[in-house]
Amino acid sequence: MDTSSLWQGTAAKSACLPTLQTDLQVDVAIVGGGIAGLTAAMLLVEAGKRVAVLEARKVGACSTGNSTGNLYPTVDVNLQAIAAEHGPDAAAAVAASRGAAIELVARTAERHGLDCAFERVGWHLIAADAAHEQLVRDEHAAATAAGLEASLQDGAPLPVPGVCTLRVEGAAQFQPLAYVRQLAQAIGSEDCLVFENTEVLAIDDDPPLVHTAHAKVHCRQVILATHTPAGIHLVQSSMGVVREYGVALPLHGEPPAPGVYWSIGAERHSIRSYRAHGRDYLVVVGAAHQLGKKVVGDERFDLLEKFARAHFALGPVAYRWSAQRYRMPDKLPCIGRNIDARNTWIATGFSGDGLTYGTLAGMLLADGILGRANPWQDLYRVGRIDPGQRPEGFEQESTQAPTPDPLRLDAAARGQLDAVKPGESRQLELQGQPVAVYRSPEGALHVVSGKCTHMGCALKWNGAETSWDCECHGSRFDCAGKVLEGPALAPLPRLDTGAPDGGSGEPDPNAGDEE
Repeated sequence: MDTSSLWQGTAAKSACLPTLQTDLQVDVAIVGGGIAGLTAAMLLVEAGKRVAVLEARKVGACSTGNSTGNLYPTVDVNLQAIAAEHGPDAAAAVAASRGAAIELVARTAERHGLDCAFERVGWHLIAADAAHEQLVRDEHAAATAAGLEASLQDGAPLPVPGVCTLRVEGAAQFQPLAYVRQLAQAIGSEDCLVFENTEVLAIDDDPPLVHTAHAKVHCRQVILATHTPAGIHLVQSSMGVVREYGVALPLHGEPPAPGVYWSIGAERHSIRSYRAHGRDYLVVVGAAHQLGKKVVGDERFDLLEKFARAHFALGPVAYRWSAQRYRMPDKLPCIGRNIDARNTWIATGFSGDGLTYGTLAGMLLADGILGRANPWQDLYRVGRIDPGQRPEGFEQESTQAPTPDPLRLDAAARGQLDAVKPGESRQLELQGQPVAVYRSPEGALHVVSGKCTHMGCALKWNGAETSWDCECHGSRFDCAGKVLEGPALAPLPRLDTGAPDGGSGEPDPNAGDEE
């Protein structure tokens, strides 16, 4: 079984892109090489700007490469909720803006000849039981009022429980990682420099300057296309963070008709099929939970597998993965110039609709930087969330990585650490310091600070992904403290337990990092 996503396992390998080694001068520096950052880069270059895209890992390796591969004009909170909070005109604008983003993906795939399995399909919302039937019927009314082509039918178009199903036209599916990898190659040029393995350590807004481990990027504008903006930003103060899981299993027999299928009942699942290398796979995504609120493990994947096997004939799990989603309290993303910034632009709060909203974000950010009017710029503007009286800790936004002092423990603490068994995690207080401890199945001990380097919140163990997750703002760290996902910029300090190797039993993966 592969612990990466189906998209990572089936996308053709792309040529390695360089790591930034020397200082640059560009018009726009884009932090993040996913669908939002690359869409913005493409549109800015088409308008005559010179850009640099800085990706900490590989293009598309994070949110884009761990998504569902679905594009649709509706939203996961339902259009009826948008209409109730913002009015029917706003719901119609959301549907129209997302439809425009899907059209851009279609045009881009065709124009650049991207082999990404793009296909037009319908989006379906299935009421799994009578308790959810009215919600589906109300969503039909909301979708129709928003200008979408929608229809209702009895039962379910899949072999899953279903009282009734809403179908909305205008959706699509594709291989998202293949799309962004090939797009990066297609737009790369002297005016569109795309760098991988280039971690950003800090960002100055005025004058704009991006600091990486080996070089600086001088620019006129900065885009933070990192799902949640790196550093401390007001948008994070009220944003909910949810972790969601996915599995892909080989299908035996006829696959479901192509389409986006959401089943809502006691549990909520996103279902689709995908054919790769002559084999059909069933993809099931769900088992969501609020990040960092409790210790989780493999039961998340087990729940998805159990649901899938109850309704389909399947082989062993071939791929399993997870992704994060961020949601603003008013249910709309924040896309545009950041609140305290003159030259920094952000895009976040996509909830579970990231591929379509990510593409839309690229459109809105490019138009904002180019000074072009966009019909949806006010709908998604960042400034709408500023409450005047800011929560503690968010008085001043910052994109500077802190430099935490290394923490040290004496030999008296080793007894508690020695008690941690292989495969076990613990949170301890040693010499008045919260620490997070994990011993690998092979016996290597990892001891790191128990507080997130973003804003000092507590961490919870995620056994499904062998990570320490922050319950406040979504930062995630591997067992050795390396940042897996922001907004944290700095790794967790590793604790000196008195062992010659710092207590880990293996080489320090952070050695040499300049964070």
